[in-house]
Amino acid sequence: MYPNFIEKVIEELLEKNNDLSKFNIIIPGRRPIIFFKSYLIKKGYNGFLPTFYTIEDFIYKHTTLVKIENIPLWLEAFHIQKKFINAEERLDEFLKWIPTLLKDFNDIEIFSENPQRVLEHMASIERIENWVSKLDSNRDKKLYYKNLKFWENNLILYNKLTEALENKGLGTYGMILNRVINNLTTVNIPNHEIFVFVGLNALTPKEEKLIKHYISHSETYLYWDADNYYLNDSNQEAGYFLRKYKNWNYYATRDFKWVGDEFNQKKNIHVVSTSQDVAQGKYISSILSSIPEEDLHNTALVLSDESILPVILGSIPENITRVNITMGFPLKNSFLASFFKQIFQLHIFREKNKVKGFYYRDILSLLQNPLIHTTLSVNNFISEIKKNNLIYISDALIYERLGSFYFYFIFKEYGNPVDLVHQLYEYCTEQFWKTNSDHQVLKENYLKFKNLFSVLQTQLSQNISIQSYSLLYTFYQHIISNESIDFIGEPVDGLQIMGVLETRLLNFKNVIISGVNEGILPGGKNDNSFIPFDVRKNYGMNTFLENDAIYAYHFYRLLQHAQNITLIYNNFTEGINSGEKSRFISQLELESKHTIIESVATYGGNLKQSKELIIEKSPAIINSIHEWLKNPISPTHLTGYHYNPINFYLRKILKINEQQEMEEEISALNYGNLIHHTLESIYSPLQGNKLTEKDLLLALKNYSIHLNKYIKKELNPDLFKKGQNYLQKLLAEKTIEKILLRDLTDIKNGNIIFLKEIEKELVSTIDLPKLGTLTLKGFVDRWDSFNNEDRIIDYKTTSIDKLKFESDKFDRIQENKNFKFFIQLVFYAYMVLHEELSNSVKVGIWSFKKPFHGLEILQIDSSEKLNESQAKILFEEVAKLILEIADPTIPFVEKSSFIKF
Repeated sequence: MYPNFIEKVIEELLEKNNDLSKFNIIIPGRRPIIFFKSYLIKKGYNGFLPTFYTIEDFIYKHTTLVKIENIPLWLEAFHIQKKFINAEERLDEFLKWIPTLLKDFNDIEIFSENPQRVLEHMASIERIENWVSKLDSNRDKKLYYKNLKFWENNLILYNKLTEALENKGLGTYGMILNRVINNLTTVNIPNHEIFVFVGLNALTPKEEKLIKHYISHSETYLYWDADNYYLNDSNQEAGYFLRKYKNWNYYATRDFKWVGDEFNQKKNIHVVSTSQDVAQGKYISSILSSIPEEDLHNTALVLSDESILPVILGSIPENITRVNITMGFPLKNSFLASFFKQIFQLHIFREKNKVKGFYYRDILSLLQNPLIHTTLSVNNFISEIKKNNLIYISDALIYERLGSFYFYFIFKEYGNPVDLVHQLYEYCTEQFWKTNSDHQVLKENYLKFKNLFSVLQTQLSQNISIQSYSLLYTFYQHIISNESIDFIGEPVDGLQIMGVLETRLLNFKNVIISGVNEGILPGGKNDNSFIPFDVRKNYGMNTFLENDAIYAYHFYRLLQHAQNITLIYNNFTEGINSGEKSRFISQLELESKHTIIESVATYGGNLKQSKELIIEKSPAIINSIHEWLKNPISPTHLTGYHYNPINFYLRKILKINEQQEMEEEISALNYGNLIHHTLESIYSPLQGNKLTEKDLLLALKNYSIHLNKYIKKELNPDLFKKGQNYLQKLLAEKTIEKILLRDLTDIKNGNIIFLKEIEKELVSTIDLPKLGTLTLKGFVDRWDSFNNEDRIIDYKTTSIDKLKFESDKFDRIQENKNFKFFIQLVFYAYMVLHEELSNSVKVGIWSFKKPFHGLEILQIDSSEKLNESQAKILFEEVAKLILEIADPTIPFVEKSSFIKF
């Protein structure tokens, strides 16, 4: 095992002085502090501990300014913008660009000796780019002044904001760093204190100045964690910053501590390509299972993409009981976060769409959330919404149904959106005390959100007006994105799960890094800045190149101390995921002397092909079938059985109905019903009469009245005022118009149409072997006489091909795609003719897809007209379905891969 870096530092410091109480140790982050303390205990040190600082905390130590960032900083900037630049500025528009600009201000202050010069440079660039040619047109002139004014205003904003913050004793990190560096001569360094800078990298020029000041004015020691492999190779970006530090004058007479040669020592490096996060988790699980328990404390699982933490936690082998997770679980991914997100979305949807009620989906998702303890009355309200298809639910109805419940505050309309935050704070406080210790995770969630809403409420009460829920949600999202729930674990024992930054200064024998993809490690060209690349380079500001060098150092430093290394990347290409392995892996393969084993891991799971669903007919099922046969059989029953016997079994035998679904956009069923019932309303007064031109012209004039009347009675008129439903309504009107025009055209062409009945109920019987006499029942949409020939007409929303069947192919008729129409039409023909309601009849379907085409008539061979004897023969094919249903030896077999229930 290679020497541990932290342990080496401790050993050297103890050699210098066995009392470390005078030492100030400055390190990159807080995580290594626990390891320093652990190694001091291991060494038997029993004196006072040294003082530990992160590099940022060490800088803050030198100033009275208090750091300000994020929301408070945005609001301060907004006040300056309103007061000095644009009195009409809207906060929601301001927030779209100010976070990026303030980040640029901070970068300028951190890296530039003269921040104002950078801003003046940006204004100069705009002047040059918009010179002369862009002043030719008014539009271009407007663009010119807009761009120029932007950077001139930024200069004003920067100066006024800096002044305002300093007057309040506040500052950004860049401002604080500037003040510390400008006042270095006034810094009082106690003579007895010793300063140790350990494992730093990617220092800014001003941070370098601070360290050099301490070198010159106090007893100071520097320890770097470097390796010859990347330090002495100018092409290796991992050593980019360290090479600069090695050239400090300080090292003209001193050794650069420490530069090891560990990277080139023997290592087992395995590069694994997986597909998607689950496969990564499963493969990591297999690796962890193979590591001896005594080695787990020396094993680091590093997540380049921390969003896969839930997958990883679900994949940890059961035998691993000691785990320490340093990164915390993102609060935004918690179950409670999704609940609060639903609450915000409830109000945002109403606000954006300017509707008088809350959207039903938002209401239902909240009422059905497990955190809402539903009662019978709440469930009844849910059923009421679905039954009445209430897309928007009014405040009055919500108050009437939910006003007495503890969660009613969720659905109240607040004059000031911030009042909702106060209510959420009160809710979390109450639930925190109500939740018992058996639900510790939920209790911790409530505590976190209680504090979060308290902070949000405080920050938004600083003389700022939040007029919209969208704006409120913007602030909420920013706060929650920076919060996490800490895990309880063994800090220095057991498996260590961490992010890349948490690995700084730490050494592990076994290293597993997941998500080693280009665009993740390193992050790539994703700088969000108003300052272009060339300007940033000119003023020594960090660009994506320096950011890549930072992550290259973390990567190679972690590998240099390890013996067993597994690098896992996701090869799945989807969306922004390129599926490309990191160039760090490619560099290892091409430049290092190590033998690298590459493999592809696939998660096979136990994916079994779903078996065909077969339900045998037990005695109980046979009894239920006999009960079904006692009731009238309709053509719809048989077409449903033909489509899928399993659906028929569930609906008709078990009597399980489909769950009622809400309709924002009118369904095909309701669209058909809309036309169907409108036609019924138009034609019903004309029953028993010959259709005339006058009747049809009047109908063409008034059909929309009938349609709107049905919508008002059976549907929700508000849904048809815009969007897809409005277009469907127009289409329905056109369909009805074309049906009326078809009848009118037929009459004008000399044909006689006598309308017998609309929605005619037909009842008949059939005698079947072993089953006896069965009752048949159905409703005919339209029964008319066309030139003295009876027609039975069924309306359909689907498109219809030629309904032509050949009698010599009846043995395979059920394979015909139009057999479902055959069932229905023959069913009607049989009942009409068997009951002697007509001597002969034509049966057909009028498709709403081709309304002016008219009736598509059923043809057997070349004949369109059916008599009773023909109908009986044809009905034998339909009766086979009834006999099949009743046959105890024939099971219900799934015909389709999709079952609705």
